[in-house]
Amino acid sequence: MNATSFDDLVTQCLLSGFKHRLLYVFVRVSAMDEATRREMGIEDEDAGFVQVVLDAHQPVEPGLKFNQVREAADAQSADWSLCMVGIAKNSDASLPSDAQAQEFLADMRERVLAGDVDDFAVLDRDGHPVMVDAEEIPGIGPTLN
Repeated sequence: MNATSFDDLVTQCLLSGFKHRLLYVFVRVSAMDEATRREMGIEDEDAGFVQVVLDAHQPVEPGLKFNQVREAADAQSADWSLCMVGIAKNSDASLPSDAQAQEFLADMRERVLAGDVDDFAVLDRDGHPVMVDAEEIPGIGPTLN
């Protein structure tokens, strides 16, 4: 699924004929100072640290807006700067269970910490896309984007 915004992502999920669960990994990104970069042998001036602050999931429903997602996340911790959004679906069009979502989120957290975020929508605190390219991965069983 290629989307240009959170609203577009929700709309595409709703129109797809499948029940989707959105997966969220909220991270704090902090810059790395020059001394730390030098000590670690990193030349990239934009290098920084990424820390997972919290994660969550919810079924896609009509009218879902990013401000609802932000408010729910902030109620747990407002100390995040980016939200990674993935999409989970089952091949039989049923809604992925809570247990499946937890498995998907564990994988998603690992991928985010490894810097493998190409399949996720990356949004700032206001829901503006930093990167939006969440693609469904077709499969026989549950899938995660």
